[in-house]
Amino acid sequence: MENIMFNKKPSAKKIAFTAAKYFFLVLFLLFFLFPFFVMLGRSFMTRFEVIRELPERLWPEKIVFDGYKTLLADRAFPFGTYLKNTLIIVVLNMLGQAISAAICAFGFSKIKFPGRDTVFGIVLATMMLPGIAMQIPLYMIYYKLKWTNTLLPLVVPAWFGGGVVNIFLIKQYMRGIQNDMMEAARIDGANIVLIFVRIILPLCKPVVLLVMVNAFFGCWNDYSGALIFLTNKDSYTLSLGLYFRFRGGLSGGVFINEMMAAGVIMSLPCAVVFFIFQRQLIDGVSMGSVKG
Repeated sequence: MENIMFNKKPSAKKIAFTAAKYFFLVLFLLFFLFPFFVMLGRSFMTRFEVIRELPERLWPEKIVFDGYKTLLADRAFPFGTYLKNTLIIVVLNMLGQAISAAICAFGFSKIKFPGRDTVFGIVLATMMLPGIAMQIPLYMIYYKLKWTNTLLPLVVPAWFGGGVVNIFLIKQYMRGIQNDMMEAARIDGANIVLIFVRIILPLCKPVVLLVMVNAFFGCWNDYSGALIFLTNKDSYTLSLGLYFRFRGGLSGGVFINEMMAAGVIMSLPCAVVFFIFQRQLIDGVSMGSVKG
């Protein structure tokens, strides 16, 4: 009887439903990947082929790297300098947002002090302030500090709170961690810093990783912040450098294959990071919502 139950074949209706589900999933996948496929194909064409074959041909007859070579060999576009500036901003923001947001969330979730809920409500209320309304006051502050035209305005704020959304996410996750573990550590002589570093922070690894990956996406693609605070060409990020490289359009000696190559260069790191950490990202969001 047990063998019959375990060897029961799925019904034809269930097989059809599963096949239809995967069919539509593949269809949606191709729909969303089509622009990237077109961009990738155009980046492997020559200057003249991409104009001659547009829009009939999606893939080149022969793969060439003229667009990449022209872009990376352009002396007016110091790719190495822009990449270094971008990586400095990305790495420091990933560390700063994760560490400072975790510290703030730990204080709001595990440390009792007078007015804790009121202070947290005020912190959440700052989410209602539109970012564009803060740009001019922030620029005035950084100008007085003589930080403009440096990477400091794009790095230092990450180490002071890490962002309201990140604080909220980590706080909700920490609420699910039992306080008994902290009490046991206190009995063993651990102070609050040791409890945070050795107990709480390792348990929050999924949501902290989520914050770091989101910081990577935001800083890698950031254009407006770099445009406001950076005016010296040597301090440009990749996104800002590409904007000034291509803002002349075709009349400025820029061709479509070079634009598509730049798009691939900017998109590929984000895609790689997402595919590597997609399971951790999903765990960080789902487990955080359950624990909250």
